[in-house]
Amino acid sequence: MLGTLKERMTWQRQKWAEETKERIREYAEFQRLELLKEIEKEEKTNEILHQEIDRYLKTAHPSFLLKPEVSRALLNRLYARSSGRSSMSIHITREMRKASAFYNKEMVIFIKLLERKGVTFEGNEEKFMTIFINKLSENNYRYCVEKYGDFVSEYESLEDAMYHYLETVEENDKYESGHVDFLTKHLINKGILPAVTVKSKMRRRLKEFEHLHAEDYKVRKMEKRLQEIS
Repeated sequence: MLGTLKERMTWQRQKWAEETKERIREYAEFQRLELLKEIEKEEKTNEILHQEIDRYLKTAHPSFLLKPEVSRALLNRLYARSSGRSSMSIHITREMRKASAFYNKEMVIFIKLLERKGVTFEGNEEKFMTIFINKLSENNYRYCVEKYGDFVSEYESLEDAMYHYLETVEENDKYESGHVDFLTKHLINKGILPAVTVKSKMRRRLKEFEHLHAEDYKVRKMEKRLQEIS
């Protein structure tokens, strides 16, 4: 009787052990399938974002967003939208006002389009802005190269490069965010600036350079203007 009871207990323990192993296997498989779903969802989101942002930026060129402070302010608006709270006003500078108008008239509509295509926007705000700004910067660089050409030699000094930039770019555009972004990238590509150069520092350096060489810059600009007439 005692032996039979021991056998039944042993069998019961083995059964429980097998059931536990089976539950562990089922849970592991469930986790694996859930992970695959998440990976597929993320890949689909990335595909839609890249494709639709590419298409959108063929219809618009909001280069003012290439100023880091402006893109950060817009990202905060996106976080506020996802959490359902009101964001702080970004009506401060001219570019901030442009960003606010762009958000209200364009970006909100574009985001709704992305959501209809299956993008879950909450949790993907930073990813969206990163892709958007990177693609905008690439498009802006190509646009400026086509417009101004390669006006900087890789053997030139930074001062010569800034001189050429100020002589080449229209007066109203020299400190515009898209043009500063282009100049920074171009000088990095030419090996004149280190790859870690911050755009805001480039803007400040350019302004300091123009102020320091204001008279010489104006003389060179007039000389160039007279040469074009003759």
